[in-house]
Amino acid sequence: MSVIMANVQLQSLYDEKYREANSQLEKITDSAAYAAFNLDSTQAYSLLKGFEKDSLFSEVILLDNYGDIVAKASKTPSSSTENWFVSFLPNYETSTINHALTFPVFRDGKHVDSDVGSLVGSIDYVPTADEFHQLIWTIFLSTSVEIFMTAVFLCVFFHRQIGKPLSSIIQHIDENSHIDRTNRAKLITVAGHEKDEFGRLIQAYNTSIDHAAKYMNKLERTKAELKALSEKDPLTGLANRRALLSTLSALCEQNSRFAVVSLDIDNFGGINDAYGHQLGDELLTTLAEILQSTLKDTAIISRPGGDEFIIVFNNYTTPDALIEQLNPVLNVPLHREDINNTQWITTSIGVTVYPQDAHTPQRLLHCTDIALYVAKDAGRKCIRFYDEDADLERSRRDVTRKKLQKIIENDDFYLEYQPKVSMHSGEVVGCEALLRLNSDTKQDGAPIEIIEEAEKNGLIVALGQAILRRAFSDLSHYLDALPEHFRMSVNVSPKQLVSDQFISDLLMFSEEFNVPLTRIDIEITESCQIFDTEKSYKVRHWLKNAGVTVTLDDFGTGFASLEYLLTYGFDQIKVDRHFTQALPRDEDAKAIFSVVQYLADKLNMGIIAEGIENIDQQSYLLHQGFDYVQGYFYSKSLPIQDLMSFLENRHLVSPAIEGAEH
Repeated sequence: MSVIMANVQLQSLYDEKYREANSQLEKITDSAAYAAFNLDSTQAYSLLKGFEKDSLFSEVILLDNYGDIVAKASKTPSSSTENWFVSFLPNYETSTINHALTFPVFRDGKHVDSDVGSLVGSIDYVPTADEFHQLIWTIFLSTSVEIFMTAVFLCVFFHRQIGKPLSSIIQHIDENSHIDRTNRAKLITVAGHEKDEFGRLIQAYNTSIDHAAKYMNKLERTKAELKALSEKDPLTGLANRRALLSTLSALCEQNSRFAVVSLDIDNFGGINDAYGHQLGDELLTTLAEILQSTLKDTAIISRPGGDEFIIVFNNYTTPDALIEQLNPVLNVPLHREDINNTQWITTSIGVTVYPQDAHTPQRLLHCTDIALYVAKDAGRKCIRFYDEDADLERSRRDVTRKKLQKIIENDDFYLEYQPKVSMHSGEVVGCEALLRLNSDTKQDGAPIEIIEEAEKNGLIVALGQAILRRAFSDLSHYLDALPEHFRMSVNVSPKQLVSDQFISDLLMFSEEFNVPLTRIDIEITESCQIFDTEKSYKVRHWLKNAGVTVTLDDFGTGFASLEYLLTYGFDQIKVDRHFTQALPRDEDAKAIFSVVQYLADKLNMGIIAEGIENIDQQSYLLHQGFDYVQGYFYSKSLPIQDLMSFLENRHLVSPAIEGAEH
């Protein structure tokens, strides 16, 4: 539109110039005819001189009737800088105006117009600067009006065709976004757009919200089902740990007195191993049914996991009343077709009370766990209430266990060796390796406490393996300097003795440190019972064939019996220091030594008395025919280097060899 308007405007300018130029030439035609008739060039030039500065003409020429120039006027050319805008305008061909000139001549008695020449003007269509600016301003104004009118039209058009439908769609979407999930969303309708892109968009949106509504309804139903499942144990249908914590939190907020009971099945793992997990699941289901039928009106029952049940009594009154309610579930009958008779399963029960024992759900569950631990430690099949001293003891054991793990991982210990002496000859026949903690770990507990804790939590095998390795390593440095019959005794737990890697450990350490197994004596402590009789018998047979002697340690204070002596065939019996220190005044101690001496003689076993501390004890044992002893009377436990010095002083090792090894 702007280009067309510019061309129209420019053509109008050119037409106006043509008309004006023609008018100016017509004004001088008479004078020009006279000058041409007279061939007066001076007069003709004077007549045309005014056109030299006229912007309409580029050139004006006066010709005679023969076509010769009488006079000529040309416009002075302008500089290129003055007409810089010419390059923006279209090129028009030069246009000329030709006026024929006639003059009246008297001929044959009358005046006749005679052709005397012609006046020719070449029009200059190039606009002036003012004309160009006027042209540009006219085009600008017209274009601005056109753009404004077009913009108004487009705004109205797009508002009706796009903006209004979009606003309607956005309004519906915003309204649907605030509708509750339980209500159906409103469908969008926009008149006049059923078949265009908006119509397809609206249809797609309506379809999507319809599907979304169906999905949300399904999701709400599934969510409700999942919530119900998340708060129930799938096996028993009882409340699970999540629901239990929610119940305890609500009861704690009410700040009323209630009891929390933890119950589990004694030896449940053994039942699973013996009869299979299917029977275990049936037992859990049976127990859940018994608990519900017995306690349904008085308690909230849940199963957090495993074989543990948590029972909440929100009407708790007295311990005696609670015990009376719980007594029926201490024995659980289990009957199956593949088992001939009904099996009675026992349970252990721990009780804690809010708020006297704890104030939060987590702490209540901790306290009932402690109470259950006390019940199991008391022999099982019993009910125990939370005891703060037991909690502190459990915490202390946990700390000891963690420190024990650190000691094993970092080898944070060393060994000392107490000599074993022949009273008759004064010769040192061996030594016992004793665990000692490094100076920075002595505060963690005494070695006996560390070993006891290791026996209880199952770390005794790892600890025994570390001690055995250290003993082999220490012995390897001085083996050549020791007497041939010298044996090092290493304490081994019955659990370590029957472990799968015990024999392989002995072989590996013997090869690694080049120490013959004939130089090793294994001391089995009597304070721990040997459970796997068949496995220990096989190990004992292997040790005997390998030349390793086995000593029963702490005899008379633990689980040992005559069956032990017959079954395991020990090479030696070590009488506990408790009996030795009672000599020679205590008659009972004397009787025990006599019986032990008789048994050892009949079973072909040696005897070692530990704990000799004075000359009277030594004299009595010598007089009774005993020979091998160990105790402070001869030497306390020593580091390996000090033990070699002790042997050197008794002339049992070569000083040169010992010094070289040291």
